[in-house]
Amino acid sequence: MRRLIGLLALLLAASSLWGQQVPPGTLLPVMLDNTVDSNKSKPGEEISAKLMQDVPLPSGGKIKRESKVLGHVVAVSPASGGQPAKIAVQFDHIEIEKHAVPISVGLRALASMELVAQAKQPANGDVGYGTTSWDLNMSLIGGQISYNGAKIVKAPNGQVVGKVPQPGAVLAVPMANPERGCAGPTSNTSEQAFWLFSTDACGIYDEKDMTLESGIGGTNFSKIVLSSPRTIEVRGGSGWLLQVN
Repeated sequence: MRRLIGLLALLLAASSLWGQQVPPGTLLPVMLDNTVDSNKSKPGEEISAKLMQDVPLPSGGKIKRESKVLGHVVAVSPASGGQPAKIAVQFDHIEIEKHAVPISVGLRALASMELVAQAKQPANGDVGYGTTSWDLNMSLIGGQISYNGAKIVKAPNGQVVGKVPQPGAVLAVPMANPERGCAGPTSNTSEQAFWLFSTDACGIYDEKDMTLESGIGGTNFSKIVLSSPRTIEVRGGSGWLLQVN
């Protein structure tokens, strides 16, 4: 009987948890599933992305890797008459243990598909026979280095800024990057998941001429607005570091 009551309590707790919003400030490192294109995408078109690392929550729980983050294209305008191309997207819910949980997110950092593929390659790939993923060092998007063997992340100045729970994953408290327009954490100062991103990653990486007009803060904080003097094409396989508003 006690066992049954305990099981019911756990089920009710889980139901209560996913009836609430994901805490503000939580980072969601995802890989985009489909391509968004200022010449081809249409308003209302569905988009999806996949969580690439377990995301810890202040409650002690976690959102599991490979959970789906879903949204849609809000507006599209191709480059024309000297006006830049623009595309606005919005991610509005995440699937957690078969529950659709509403979210409002901005974009802290974005990296091209090519840069994501490059970040997956070890910086010391010639360490010899019998090498495992724990023996490799990885150059993170944004310039920091993940030392898998030591289970730490270092900034270019040698400061330890994060830890490696497993190869291909980073846990750290987000760092401010005022030069690129990102403040430090305010609403959630616990360790966050970064996947292949540096702990101070901020803005657009390796997408030439593309700028982030709206993504973190501002009046349209729930919309991610990208612009470029040319065509915008963000391909499936690109990396997005989303931040819950």
